Amino acid sequence: MIGRTRTLKGVRFSSRGSSTGSNTLGSAATDSQSTGDETPTQSAEEVPATPAEATKGTKRKRGPTNMKYIWNLQPGTRIVVDANQYGQPIGKEASKLAEFLGTIARTGSICPLNTKHWKHLSKYVLENILRIVHEKFDLQGKVEDSDILSHVGKLWKEFKSTLKTRYYKEMIQEGRPIEEIYENNPPGVHDDQWKWLVERWGTPQAAAQSEKAKESRAKVRYAHTAGNIGYATLNAQFAEKEGREPSRLEQFRFQHLQKDGSDKLNSEAAEQVYDEACKMVKDSMPTPESSFAPQDNIVLENEIYTQVFGPDKNGKMLGYGRGMTKSRLFGYGSVTRGSQSTSAISTLIEEMSAKHVEQIQTIQAEQAVREKTLLEEAESRFRTEAAERETHLIAEAEERFMKLTEIREAKFMEMMDAHEKKYKALINECMAKGMSIEFQSSGLDDKAFSSDDDE
Repeated sequence: MIGRTRTLKGVRFSSRGSSTGSNTLGSAATDSQSTGDETPTQSAEEVPATPAEATKGTKRKRGPTNMKYIWNLQPGTRIVVDANQYGQPIGKEASKLAEFLGTIARTGSICPLNTKHWKHLSKYVLENILRIVHEKFDLQGKVEDSDILSHVGKLWKEFKSTLKTRYYKEMIQEGRPIEEIYENNPPGVHDDQWKWLVERWGTPQAAAQSEKAKESRAKVRYAHTAGNIGYATLNAQFAEKEGREPSRLEQFRFQHLQKDGSDKLNSEAAEQVYDEACKMVKDSMPTPESSFAPQDNIVLENEIYTQVFGPDKNGKMLGYGRGMTKSRLFGYGSVTRGSQSTSAISTLIEEMSAKHVEQIQTIQAEQAVREKTLLEEAESRFRTEAAERETHLIAEAEERFMKLTEIREAKFMEMMDAHEKKYKALINECMAKGMSIEFQSSGLDDKAFSSDDDE
């Protein structure tokens, strides 16, 4: 009891009943199958060294944190956890919560290790994790259950990596038989789960995934020194001390300070890039005579930070703590996490709106001129084409008329020639027969001309 009091000094408690939170996955699992009440009993002294460490006489490292005093809290007693405006746990209680989540992630009866991905765990397992957390901690409805599960999943994945490094990788490099690796079961890990992990690590897919993770890890240039305090808590401490939220460049500085309390950063690379960013900020500052409000300085430092370190990837906002995304940060109505005042934001919005209106008017004017030009070009082209078509049609009509006239004249001349030949033939025939003029006249009236008229 004395040890618990010493360890939890300054931590607030509540005596209210446990709650499953506002966003649980379903009703909490409380049946006899639940193993969430089991308390990890392995202490730091009970953790044996790995076979390689025992052979080489290497000093044993401390074991995992067990948080017995939290597991053994009286029913109904919970640790009160504060959170910032983004739902991130802050303060001493946040560190205790993170360490307790680590014990959950390392307990195979709560978080089975024989699963490829965290998202493949059953709904029952996730509900049980949330039930345990809400029984021990009062999150006051500020911390989302999804953030809790995401953190446990991260720790669960890191625990697998630790097991692989300490109990599997070296034995594989030494060529130990698989049966001996099976027997090298880490303390606290179930035999069947350890065997599944060993078989999984030996597959080509796991080897490729491991190489990809090594490449990603090699790209990390600046290791932080926040430790178990967390970015969110450091940012809250800065805001409480300075009376304002830190810029992203200020976040980078106090998140990478040496642990000896000095003002130096923890690496030459971090020191160099920070000095370069500060120089860019100084060069970009306006003259002293001009008005430059503190919030403008923060905006400038944030812009320089983005230029130096590049844009944020995958929607994650570095320097703000676990779970912070662009949608969450911007969704709370603050572009620079509270660093700009309401008036400054309103001014910025008005300037952007005026610029937007001006751009729209310019585009509309250009569009009107372009439409007028296109209309005139289309009208001119239409008139030219219509005139050309009309000329062509007139010429074609005249040509057809001339051809038709020629054809009619030719037919008429042929008809006249035919009549003339017939008249001459009849006259010649009558004269040859010696007929009288009366007979010839009657014959012409009754015979010859009647046939011609009929034709």
